[in-house]
Amino acid sequence: MSIHRKFKVTTTITQYMWASSRDDAEKFQEELIKKGKLDIQRNGETEVKYCFTGGKNFVEAPEDISQTRNPIEEPRRGDWLEIEHGDVKACALVRRLSRRKVYYFEALSKTERSVDRERWQSWASQHAIHPAYDGIVPPFIVDEAVEAHEARGMLSGFSATPDSSLILEILDKYGYVPDDYEVENGYWAEIYIDRAISEKILDSQDAPNMRTGTHDGVDEFGDFSVGFSEELPTIDDFESKF
Repeated sequence: MSIHRKFKVTTTITQYMWASSRDDAEKFQEELIKKGKLDIQRNGETEVKYCFTGGKNFVEAPEDISQTRNPIEEPRRGDWLEIEHGDVKACALVRRLSRRKVYYFEALSKTERSVDRERWQSWASQHAIHPAYDGIVPPFIVDEAVEAHEARGMLSGFSATPDSSLILEILDKYGYVPDDYEVENGYWAEIYIDRAISEKILDSQDAPNMRTGTHDGVDEFGDFSVGFSEELPTIDDFESKF
């Protein structure tokens, strides 16, 4: 695992806050004040000190809550890269990181691969990079969830409904595990897929014979349809050939 330096934040109410950046600390503090968990009159000044170790009784600020991290320079687990050529999209989802490597799941070949950080940053600067905090689940995961519901007959008829346990099972497969903050405030990844499946159910009810086999038409949330084949090249070949 990569080592992230942290910031220790002290206030008159919360003795310690453990955060990944000053922006994350500030944003989380604002949220605590809005919820009445901190008193803005007594908490007018905040002291932020750089440190590497935590301690007892720390309040954990949710990572990336400020959405200010640069995903190109500071990749993290859950970021995903998208390379598009014609109707084909190559997606790579960051699973873990080391000091030198980025380990990712490649949707085209459905394999775990790794690449030097420098090369990943080069890819990310040339193509579409989605930080984990942007609230978009990779299309191939959404497609898998839709197909799983379809296989169980849950896109039409009386049993047509998004299955929370099935959605969470698929998300967990790709490393999407909600933290305490996400559980308390609604797990965005589950909600995202739930809405996509709900759109499919509505499409099926409105025009049951108009759609066959594809997973497009979710206007509010963009194009969830990405067709992958094991015969397609890896992202390295994809990059070099196109």
